[in-house]
Amino acid sequence: MTKELERLRRVWQTLGRDDPLWAVLSQADKRGGRWQREEFLATGRVEIDAQLAALAPDGLPCRHDLALDFGCGAGRLSRALAKHFERVIGIDVSPSMLATARALNADIGNIEFRENASPRIEQIADASVDFVFSHIVLQHIPGALAAGYVEEFFRVLAPGGVAAFQFVDAADATWRGRVFALASNRWLNPLRRVLWRRRDVFEMHALPETELQARLVRYPSLRLLTAFDDQAAGPGWRGRRWIVVNGDEAPQRVERDGYVLYAYASDVHMGAPLLAGQAHEPQVERALREHLHAGDVVLDIGANIGILTMLAASCVGANGRVIAIEPIPRNRVLIARSAQASGFAQIEIVAAAASDRVGEIELRTHPTTSNSATPAAAGERLRAAGSATIAAPGVVLDEALPSLDRLDLVKIDVQGMEPRALRGLERTLSRFRPVLLGEFHPWAIERASETAPVDYLRWLRRFYPAITILHRDGTRERCVEPEAVMGAWRRANEAAGLDGRLHLDLLLAADA
Repeated sequence: MTKELERLRRVWQTLGRDDPLWAVLSQADKRGGRWQREEFLATGRVEIDAQLAALAPDGLPCRHDLALDFGCGAGRLSRALAKHFERVIGIDVSPSMLATARALNADIGNIEFRENASPRIEQIADASVDFVFSHIVLQHIPGALAAGYVEEFFRVLAPGGVAAFQFVDAADATWRGRVFALASNRWLNPLRRVLWRRRDVFEMHALPETELQARLVRYPSLRLLTAFDDQAAGPGWRGRRWIVVNGDEAPQRVERDGYVLYAYASDVHMGAPLLAGQAHEPQVERALREHLHAGDVVLDIGANIGILTMLAASCVGANGRVIAIEPIPRNRVLIARSAQASGFAQIEIVAAAASDRVGEIELRTHPTTSNSATPAAAGERLRAAGSATIAAPGVVLDEALPSLDRLDLVKIDVQGMEPRALRGLERTLSRFRPVLLGEFHPWAIERASETAPVDYLRWLRRFYPAITILHRDGTRERCVEPEAVMGAWRRANEAAGLDGRLHLDLLLAADA
């Protein structure tokens, strides 16, 4: 914790113990505990209802899943937000303020109050908050620290979401403002202590609007919807309110049995089918449910948008562990948001592509799909107009996950990179012999890994006695010889008329 933040925390801890409601709304006639609970909370309803009503004609925010009340104090705004959003998180630096917030809002079930004694907004996933709100808070935080928090607002703001926040740009041109501009808090604080009869007093700090403008341009998807004067800081100060919108496509929420998924309608391979209610590889989901138990450790290599990651987390429970390996940033954002909405703290996300060597790996991507592949194994969509090549860090999982003390199941789907990814996990496979659920796509394997598919199957047989094919019709075919798997793949492609583009799903277990 920085010295500035530590001092801020101490001041608001004292204010929260002495007179928390007045410290939030410092009206002269309310000093000394004279705020009435309902009167105090009603001010929050007026503030939030007015702000959301102003945004409603533009259809903003697009979703009402999660709201963040930054500097929640006694929770008056959090309570008002709870009427409009499925879930509200109120964060504050002061434990005493949070204790008051919890007591005042004990009857509201969809608010969570968190202490945040950090220059970052901790434990909130990127692009996951539909509405960020902060009022008469940033003006009490030293400028550099406050600017960092605004950048955190930009980080957590979800596509289709809105950040509305008030701050003080500078002292105004009145005589009072000129005094504030010339006299530092060091000289003003003794006067405030006398006038307010307080041991500790809050300070006023300017946050130049030009500083925020410079930070906003770093986020191409964000735009300043409107900015206007806000008089909440009182005479002597030039207060401002910003309304910032994330213009990216908003992901849609899908409710599953015990968890939540987020997906983009524009994602033709994963998102659109999921949103249309189609089951995602039911033969693989069935195998996951059969083999996972509470407390298990799962490695999801090529997690994509997290459909099977969330299923695995729901199976292993809070005492289990799911490690999702995913190189595409947009996919990782959805995984993190789904995990946060589902309450799955057991999910860890590794931003990398699994391989048998460390170094950058080129991957082809396209805006209309969450899939990716090496350029050599890219299909028609990944080579179409609008596609791009990105560099992802390649990791050797044996080296990247040295702390594993058990591994119960590995799911892998990496567009032909399976041989290379699993060679990088060879020591771990030998040690734990986890259940392995993997995609087998000979066309992609030859191009992405430069490996003969039958040789890859022979390598797998070193660890497992047999290979079970999970056919799409729900039947299963047990094969001992790799050549039998190749024959099944050829027959499936001939029947589908796909000329080698159809993959098989394989299940391998030590006790098969």
